[in-house]
Amino acid sequence: MAVLLCPVSAWAWGSDGHKIVAVVAADNLTAAAASHVADILGVSADKRAIATAMEAASIRPDFEFRDEDPLTRPWHFIDICLQDRRADVAARCPGGNCVTGKIDEYSKRLKESSYDRWGAAGDLAFLIHFVGDIHQPLHAANDEDHGANCVTVDSNTRAKNLHEVWDTTIVRRLEDSIDSGRPETTAHKLERTYAPEKEADSWIAADDVAWESNQLARSDIYAALHIPIEPCQPTADVCLNPLGHAVELDASYLNHADAVAGHQLVKAGFRLASLLNEIWTQPAGPNDGPHAGQANSAPAQVVSSKTVAGQIVFVGNRRSKIYAWPGCGTYDKMAPANRVVFASREAAEQQGYRAARNCP
Repeated sequence: MAVLLCPVSAWAWGSDGHKIVAVVAADNLTAAAASHVADILGVSADKRAIATAMEAASIRPDFEFRDEDPLTRPWHFIDICLQDRRADVAARCPGGNCVTGKIDEYSKRLKESSYDRWGAAGDLAFLIHFVGDIHQPLHAANDEDHGANCVTVDSNTRAKNLHEVWDTTIVRRLEDSIDSGRPETTAHKLERTYAPEKEADSWIAADDVAWESNQLARSDIYAALHIPIEPCQPTADVCLNPLGHAVELDASYLNHADAVAGHQLVKAGFRLASLLNEIWTQPAGPNDGPHAGQANSAPAQVVSSKTVAGQIVFVGNRRSKIYAWPGCGTYDKMAPANRVVFASREAAEQQGYRAARNCP
């Protein structure tokens, strides 16, 4: 019953937070890495175009991939208990089925051009998103409370729990304090503020980043709010509020949290750029694109209608490389610019598309 009453959120930083990370990273890519990112996301090598494409990619795992495959949900966090030591981190990611394992996996896939069922654009979207996730302190901490999803809050915010406060409320406050309300403006302001730290914020091992975030959660969230440490067994799937009552978040705490979040967001952006720069040290060549080997394939026609001459139209999303048909998948939700029509399932699959998993 406790678990049912405390649904788990995996939306670290919310949409705006992930977009901030993406913009900071785009601003700090080398020319070589930028050419690969532009090629994979299908945009020009212009910095602004790359930033916009990376923003869009950064939120796909929350708004597209998790609905398509719920098994991806544990990939967004790692349950490091508050009493764990650094040596315990690896054991908290059994089978690589957590955010640290997936960062390592998708980094390798992109480096080796060995993509999984989401293709190059999907794999890059996962990596962008997961580097943002791992810098949200509550995505690397557990106190038998699902990363504070079960800790209710008493404040003037709309958030229902402490995790949600850190996911979205604090990011919105940060944007408002910069008087922007826009991820791009906030990202550029944070870049200027923390520019002296850029060189120090190069990519480090994913386990080390997770441990760093866990330590931040201990000191600036749990200890700062006097939340007691509970015996922790992440596999038990227990959802408790260690305090037994709502935690009060006063202005002083929220102001400090704004500063911590801003620092984490820009650090994530710097580190994401560093990681992508390590993956791609040479510019993209003609055989490096996600569609290499399909140069002789006839281009698909962009349409928005459901049928042509009374026949079922199979529509693919040119970004995700997933196709659907009327009544299933995201058929009616695809942006017109991304819609590609095929005469049959076979035609779609010959072009490298796969069927949406929720289609019969």
